[in-house]
Amino acid sequence: MDLESPERPLLEQLFPSHSASDFLAEYWPRRHLACHGPLERLGALAQLPELQDLERLLHAYRGPVMVALPDRRDEHSVIRVDAESAGALYRSGMALILDSAERFLPLLEQWLFTLALELGLARNAVARTIVYASPPGGGNSPHFDANANIVVQLRGTKRWTLAPNTQVPFPTDRWAMNMGPPSPELAGYLEQELPQQMPEGAEVIALEPGSVLFVPRGYWHSTDASEDTLALNFTYSQPTWADVVTAALRQQLLKDVQWRELADGIGSPDPERSAACSARLSELLHQVQAHVFALEARSIVEQS
Repeated sequence: MDLESPERPLLEQLFPSHSASDFLAEYWPRRHLACHGPLERLGALAQLPELQDLERLLHAYRGPVMVALPDRRDEHSVIRVDAESAGALYRSGMALILDSAERFLPLLEQWLFTLALELGLARNAVARTIVYASPPGGGNSPHFDANANIVVQLRGTKRWTLAPNTQVPFPTDRWAMNMGPPSPELAGYLEQELPQQMPEGAEVIALEPGSVLFVPRGYWHSTDASEDTLALNFTYSQPTWADVVTAALRQQLLKDVQWRELADGIGSPDPERSAACSARLSELLHQVQAHVFALEARSIVEQS
């Protein structure tokens, strides 16, 4: 969508103690940052009626609402219900997660993609807004995400506990301490066991209405609400260098008819077919270096 740039960068409205360039140089994408101040500084976002009243928000939100089950306190353990049922479950003490709220609130979509431009994210980076409604006692168990979050506290006070992730920097998958084993991809590059409790020295930050928190990808964090709270997250996937290069390499390989052939026999139990598949793949792998050298960094950046 085409957007007009605001007179003042949205990053500076969210974090008024820093210029946009300072935020990008000093905090993005590695260090967390909390900024406290009046919610009114966010102008139309603060005045959006649907973000001032949960019932009105549920009325506007026409998709299934995720309800966090209290035994797990995490997004991997939810049920999906309609908005009317969600309101009743919230009143009974269960937290709600309204994913991709920008589908129903155009102002959120404008903020979401303007921020993506200011952050310099690739055009194919997945961006979405999530609204979290937590009743007293609600919150999330310790975990890290595979995306970056800018959190705007709209109502009530929520306590965040954060710590850098020294066990697995820049993870490409999410993991929670009550989740069980990590995904095969995450396990493939783990160099040490993941902890079962928040690291020592974790910082506790209380977010009040108007507080904004940047949570980098991979940061350990947990949340607790002692009262009814409402928070808006601007959530962004962060394509890695591996993502950028493999996507470009795939486009390069597909120009060669040999690489567009069926990977014949790759799942065959027949030893002869499997051996023939391995031999053919070895032939092709000897050609990969030439295809890699044909890639140009400038062209990849311009197309991302």
